[in-house]
Amino acid sequence: MKKFFTYFVLAALCWTGAEAFAGRDVADGYRAGMIPRFVRYVQTDSMSDNDAEWMTPGQANMYNILFQEIRAFGFPTHLSSDGYIYVNIPSNLPGGRQTPVLGISAHYDTTPEINGVDIKPQVIARYDGKPIRLKNNHVLSTDTDPYLRRMVGKTIVTSDGTTNLGADDKAGVTIVVTLLQTLAENPSVSHGPVQIVLTPNEDVGRSAERLDLNYYHPDFAYDFDGGVDGETIIGNFSAERVVVTVYGVNGHQSYAAANGYLNAVAPLAYIIERVALNETLPNRSSGSQGYVEPNRVTYDAETNSYSADFRFRYFDKEDGEKYHERLKRAVLDAKDIYGVRIEVKTEKQYENVEYGVKPEALTLLKAAMKDASVTPQLKKERAGTTSAMIMAKHGFGGYTLFTGQNNPHAFTEWLSEEDMFNAYRVALNLVKHAALLDTQAEESL
Repeated sequence: MKKFFTYFVLAALCWTGAEAFAGRDVADGYRAGMIPRFVRYVQTDSMSDNDAEWMTPGQANMYNILFQEIRAFGFPTHLSSDGYIYVNIPSNLPGGRQTPVLGISAHYDTTPEINGVDIKPQVIARYDGKPIRLKNNHVLSTDTDPYLRRMVGKTIVTSDGTTNLGADDKAGVTIVVTLLQTLAENPSVSHGPVQIVLTPNEDVGRSAERLDLNYYHPDFAYDFDGGVDGETIIGNFSAERVVVTVYGVNGHQSYAAANGYLNAVAPLAYIIERVALNETLPNRSSGSQGYVEPNRVTYDAETNSYSADFRFRYFDKEDGEKYHERLKRAVLDAKDIYGVRIEVKTEKQYENVEYGVKPEALTLLKAAMKDASVTPQLKKERAGTTSAMIMAKHGFGGYTLFTGQNNPHAFTEWLSEEDMFNAYRVALNLVKHAALLDTQAEESL
């Protein structure tokens, strides 16, 4: 059984003027509260940690704050033992009409790459366009950050220069929680079923690792964790970590012919040379091209083995298949030539969301953006996202939407209030437009 989604009224997507959704001022009424909410969130340390078994104390504090706030809105809300916050908003459509499940996500952890403790956000209203001098000689200016020119006369938020700001992804969390507040306080807004998840550990690549599909498995998924001005990631690298380990045999090299000594470095070098071709190294890759990189080589004295840690990156599945076929041939040849034992382990890190997104998802998004007077800036990211991690682990893709965050993972990170508000309007419009969809179940041969 497969589900196919069609618009309940095809004309609805063209009906995007002021009369399309009476009450656009519903969103306007929540604008003033978004910056105070954002400031409150970033002042709570929630840095993730690559070396933590799972949850840091800061993240635990953050999810408790968010859970208490969200639960008060009255929707069914679940906090898992792993720190995921799930919200299930039942449909309020009359007559039990069935619509697809809309999914919205964000992550509440901040990067471990830069200090995110004791953040002191600076709210700058009516930015005058002049350089902003932060502590520790950090400067924000229109020369180095041209997008600031569009913020003249508008509100932005920066750190004081001693930390990052945490807009990645407290801006997304602010958008999601404000959306929940809006739906709770305005039951007249029609909507189908909506599933929401706030995740930990995105900045250490683990946001999908313990996701529970019993609580979050939507038909259309949108992650609020992107940049500015309608930017939407509709495709991304598939990423794999491939570790090739060659096991040598100990012995005195001078009598190797008699004692069975086998060198492990030569066969590994043979494999690297034949897998990481010059034309597919990262410095030869741009746009939609993939790459293969031997990221590091390590030695284990206990097992007398050398390992090469490869990064495989590609947009096109055929490219990935070529990389793996090249590796397979090289390993077989090395075994035959050198007589050593070789082990290959592959870890899928993230997957191109294009492989698992329903085509209607983009139509829905464009309609929601148009109604918010936002121009979609569609792009493919040479990196990964929460949606890409979910795609790799659970097989369904989603788009990553703008939130107003700029210069993430930096002392000069800053937030565009206008973009954050516009992203919230897009989220609200996604809810409204999804309510216009009709679900039909058909047998598929």
